[in-house]
This record gives sequence, structure tokens and C-alpha cells, in this order.
Amino acid sequence: MLKLGIWHVLTTAIIWSSPSACILAQTELKPAQQIHIPVSSSRGQFDHSLFSDMTAQQHFSMRVAPDQSLLVLDSDTSGKWPLVRLRKWWTDTPISEVLNVPGWSSADAKYLDRIHIDVQITPDGHYAVAFAGADWMDKSEFILFSPRGYTVRKPDTIITVIDLEQWKIIGSIHTTDVADGALAGVRVVNDKGIVLDFSLGQSSLRHLLYRYNTRLISVPNMHSGPGCVSDRPFRGNPMLSLGASDAEPFKRHNDAVCQDVLQTTGRSSVSDLETFIYRGQDGLPEEVRKSSHDLQDTEGDFFRDWGEFPYYLLYSENPPFESSSHRWYGLYDSQERPFYDLTIFDDDGRKQKTKTVHELLCGDTSIDKRMSFCGCRGIDASEQQHDLLAYCRTQNSDYGGSVRREWLSVLHTDDLSGAGLIGLSNKYRHETLGEIAQGDGHSYVVTLESGETLRVYAIPHHP
Repeated sequence: MLKLGIWHVLTTAIIWSSPSACILAQTELKPAQQIHIPVSSSRGQFDHSLFSDMTAQQHFSMRVAPDQSLLVLDSDTSGKWPLVRLRKWWTDTPISEVLNVPGWSSADAKYLDRIHIDVQITPDGHYAVAFAGADWMDKSEFILFSPRGYTVRKPDTIITVIDLEQWKIIGSIHTTDVADGALAGVRVVNDKGIVLDFSLGQSSLRHLLYRYNTRLISVPNMHSGPGCVSDRPFRGNPMLSLGASDAEPFKRHNDAVCQDVLQTTGRSSVSDLETFIYRGQDGLPEEVRKSSHDLQDTEGDFFRDWGEFPYYLLYSENPPFESSSHRWYGLYDSQERPFYDLTIFDDDGRKQKTKTVHELLCGDTSIDKRMSFCGCRGIDASEQQHDLLAYCRTQNSDYGGSVRREWLSVLHTDDLSGAGLIGLSNKYRHETLGEIAQGDGHSYVVTLESGETLRVYAIPHHP
């Protein structure tokens, strides 16, 4: 399932003086707490093939709430998907609460093609929104032919709103009752609404143009709000996309017909709204885009597959990470190959500082001494504590090779020094999510493996 691209290559010919294994041991962080999430470890799988990639253990989501509690949503073939809230997770006596939300079950698994899962939280922390999505096989997806009389089931997502103060479900809806089409992206917009983006397939207007139906749903009552239909240029390799002059008239038309949606979501254009829905961030400021020149051929790849494990797709250069205060953190190929340059931009896209990173990311031969393909991407940042969290992976070959190592690296963003490394399991079907969180005035990295095991790592302060 791994989607890989253009990677750093670490070669044994590198002559940099690398840290010893002893130094690596000193920088590898150990968990201060390990918590078993109160869910079943045998939640089943949504199909029964030998090499299934739809086990329930592979489909889970985690978010840090404004009050620093953790929300974990796990899939379960019983159809009751447990939403777990953890408080005081940094202590020896964590507090957990479980609420079952409606999801898909083994009864829905026949001809199931894909499962989507996500939990998001309104900025004020009053509500959580759980998304349980499913796509079923199209007739063209069967190897030989579809079963006699086979009727394609429409893609559907169950959306559930939870009152976090009262810890109860307010209500649920199915997206098949909202609009036709496959749900391509979801995002909590603000304290009062969510935006849904439905793909309607190729537009009839011209080649390389695709039609979308964008709908707003209010929170917490889940009433339908403004919506619009737009015809968007294909996002992907420029060689396969509309030229700028051909695309511009369609972009202007989209912005005109979607004015109500743009005004409600606070976005300046449909292109910016699309970026917000699919990546949870603003459009790249011009100076950041200029620095991210290698993204020209790959940026469109990051606009796909909502509600799946977020780190499958990895290139040598990945989209910069935008923090909650709209600062940007980019990892770019350094002239000192095979290292990265870490560059920090302010909210207007102005470059603030940059430094070549020789430890904890690609190029650190104490992590992987053999020839490997390597990529890293920023996944979280804490500006209060001046920390950046990056996910990294080395692999034996560019496409489809076995994973050699996966790890998280913590960097201090005030002086761009390394804080520590967290090794991850690279076992097949053992996905791990990572976030930075605050507890009792201290900064931690929390990781969630297979939706069941939460580990808490204290981020070391500067010496």
C-alpha cells in the first residue's frame, strides 16, 4: 500500500563524520508512559483475503483537543466504532471514557473496496465530528467480471457529531442523504460547520477538468447550508494538467459560483478551499511556493485519499507543514547531499531562518548505514515549546520496496537543533500516528500504534 516517490539516497560513500551508535542511543527517546486504549484487540477485518489491507487495526484516527485531552476513533467490524477520550494521559493514572459511534460492520463488507476514518474537533473544543466512510467496488474493478446482477453500492460516509462537554452523541447523518458522488474530502471549517467535497467525475466541459459538489453542514444540528458545483483543473503532473491560461477561466467561474461557500469558510478561492479541505492548511504563500520548487510535479498527489493512514505517501520533498499560527516549516534537499535544509517561514511566507540538519533526519548514518532511499516530512509543531515533529522512512527501493526503518524526529525550532528520535515499528499492518501535545506545562510526543497502544515521550528541554 506504500506510495513512494523521489527519495534521498543514503550511500556508504558519504564521508561525513557520523554520530556513533552510542550517541544515537542517547538521542533515542524512551516512553514515559504506555497506555492500552480500552478497545478490543480483535476488532476484525472488513474483508477476508490473505493479504487484507482492511483490518480494523489499520483504520484509526487520533486528535489532540484544545483542552489537551486525546481523542482516538477506532474502526470495529461490529459496526460500533469506539471513540475514546483520554485525560491526564501524561500521568500514572490516566482517565479514559468510551463512546460507541455508528460505523460500518462486517455485514457491509461484501465487495467493500475502501474504508475511511477520521475524527476532527471544532476550534472551540465543544464538539467532535466522527467520519466513517466506505467505498464499494465498481463493476470495472473486478478482475474478470462482476457477479451476475451486481449493483454498485453508492459510496457513503456516516457523520456523527459528539458534544464533548456532555460526552454524548447529538446525531448522525449519511452523506448519501446529502449529495450524490464519492466523498473526496471532509474538514471541520470552524466552530459551527463542516465542509464536504463530493467528486462527480470528469466534467463534460473539457478534458482534464473534474466536477465537484461542495456542501456545507452546520454543527451541531447538521442542517444543510450553502453549496456549489465547480469544474476544477486536474491537480497533478504539469505535463498531464491544463496550462495556466486554459485553467484560469474555469477558476474564475468556480470562484464566482461558490461565493457563498467561500465567504462562509473564509477562503479566497476554490483552489484555496480545496487545499484546506484535503490538507488542512492554507495555500502556500508565494515565497514558500518558490522554495518548494520540487513540489511542482508531486503536489497534486497529496490531494487524495482522505481518512487513510496519512504517511503512506512520501517523497524526497514533501509539502511544508503549516502550524496553527500559520508559520511554515519546510524540509528541502540541501546542497550538502543527502541532508535536509530545515527552513522556517512566517505567516506571510517570509523566510525567518534555515539550517542544514545533520542528525535525526535523512543523511544521519547512525540511523541507517546501508544504501537506502529516505524521505522525511513535517507532521506537527508546537510554537509555545519551539518543537517540530517529523516523520521519516528508509526503504530498499524507490517503488514498493520493503521498509527498512520508520521513525519520528523532534527538532527544536528556536535554534534548529535535534531533540530526540522515536523508533517506530515497521511491521506490516502496524501503522503509528504521532502528535505533539502539552500536559501540565510540559511538551510531549504521543504515538498511537494500531489504534490500541498509546506511548508518551517527554521532549527534552535545552541543556
